[in-house]
Amino acid sequence: MILALSNSKGGVGKSTIAVHLAVWLYEQGRRVVLVDSDVQASSSTWLHEASPEIKSVRLLTADDVITQLPLLAAEHDFVIADGPAGLNEVTRALMFVADVAAFPCGPSALDLRAVIEAITVLKKVREHRDGKPDAIIIPNKLQSQYRLSRELLETVRSLGMPSGDGLGLRQAYADAAGQGTVVWRMNSSSARVASAEMQFLLQQLSSYEPNPTPQNSDRRNDHAKANA
Repeated sequence: MILALSNSKGGVGKSTIAVHLAVWLYEQGRRVVLVDSDVQASSSTWLHEASPEIKSVRLLTADDVITQLPLLAAEHDFVIADGPAGLNEVTRALMFVADVAAFPCGPSALDLRAVIEAITVLKKVREHRDGKPDAIIIPNKLQSQYRLSRELLETVRSLGMPSGDGLGLRQAYADAAGQGTVVWRMNSSSARVASAEMQFLLQQLSSYEPNPTPQNSDRRNDHAKANA
């Protein structure tokens, strides 16, 4: 399955979700590869630090995305594609080959405008792909006590698209990037809360897989022992 994280705006959490999803799937025993299509190479650099055993590939042109992603999908259970900021040809190419497009969105007017623009592109792609790809909006950087966060959730619901339960604005995510790890490998109280909400979101995203394959019990058991 190819899952592409897209948005027309940077800083909305694409790389954070991509890296955590890749590591989580690998620890579940899945064959996973991360495709980094952002020129900044944030997700592939972070993943190499967090789990160097997980394969990552840089694909920076629309032609490479169109030709290489289906080949990678044939060899892996999941291809996690971290798209660039902006609605350029690479972003459109990702939507043309993805099974699922995920749109992280922060609680600001600019973030909302950006995700609505991305959804407009998605609808055009669906006209050519018989309704594909599936899509999900991921509210991010939420603060329950703030009006903008509440308005984001209300707007997302009004768009009539599936949405994840969202992620809070937590220092643990920035710390994980700085330390080259994922939140469930950290010990702070913020990391424990972040780990619970992140893993719940990752379960939602992985549920889009149409034909799950048996998990690698050896790797799953090794992970359980390491975290015991």
